[in-house]
Amino acid sequence: MIRRDSSATPENSGRWILIPQIDHARLAGRLAEHWGAGLFAPLVPRDDLLWAVYHHDDGWREWDETPEVDPMRGRPRSFVEMALDDSLEIWDASIRSAERAGKLQGLVVAGHFCALLRRASAWNNDEPARPAVQRFLDNYESMMPSWQRSWQAENPLENTPERARQALAQLQFFDSLSLWFCCALASEPEMIETPGGPVLSITPLDPVHMVLEPWPLGVESLNLEVPGRSIPVGRYASRSEVAAAPSQSVLLRWHLQPLGAKS
Repeated sequence: MIRRDSSATPENSGRWILIPQIDHARLAGRLAEHWGAGLFAPLVPRDDLLWAVYHHDDGWREWDETPEVDPMRGRPRSFVEMALDDSLEIWDASIRSAERAGKLQGLVVAGHFCALLRRASAWNNDEPARPAVQRFLDNYESMMPSWQRSWQAENPLENTPERARQALAQLQFFDSLSLWFCCALASEPEMIETPGGPVLSITPLDPVHMVLEPWPLGVESLNLEVPGRSIPVGRYASRSEVAAAPSQSVLLRWHLQPLGAKS
């Protein structure tokens, strides 16, 4: 779950906006679905990789519905504040769901979460956490070569190791790009490295209208939206208190357009 700060949108001042991870993943999928204009690398293989982007956070469904509370701060835990055991359980469910969809899907979703875990310095530097971290990595990093071999055997000429590496890089990119939209109100230009393509510039004209340069999408413009709910900022004792808090439905919207287009 993403807990967006109350200051992110003026109309929700004094409230947190809670965005489900599965809806963040759907936003990533919407971006991926239209990606690949000009010098930007399209998704290959498109259908399998698009499924992986749309569904890479499917293991979050139960947590998203009733998020746990940080007992020290009394606020719903965001995805960057998770206890290790909870994250590993959620990631494991996401990977198993992806592997049922196909070997490439399992490969890139497992690669995505293993990379996140290897970068998580707080857990890697925590001596009690290391055994669980290592078990997770050992388990999936031992499975991934087999999944890759099975996928390559389906089409040896097309399903190459380099294509698998590019697919993982694209999943990681769309995950990161979606989080850029979801986590905070964008007010300053951002320069973003893209896999197999040029650097992307995103310039907010206002909270909704975003100029992308060079234009990376196969459509003239693109409207995006993510649902969430806002709850009062406060100190919550349990997930049941969060569930019972007076909430309002929120729909965050963005309009992506190329440089020079009329808003």
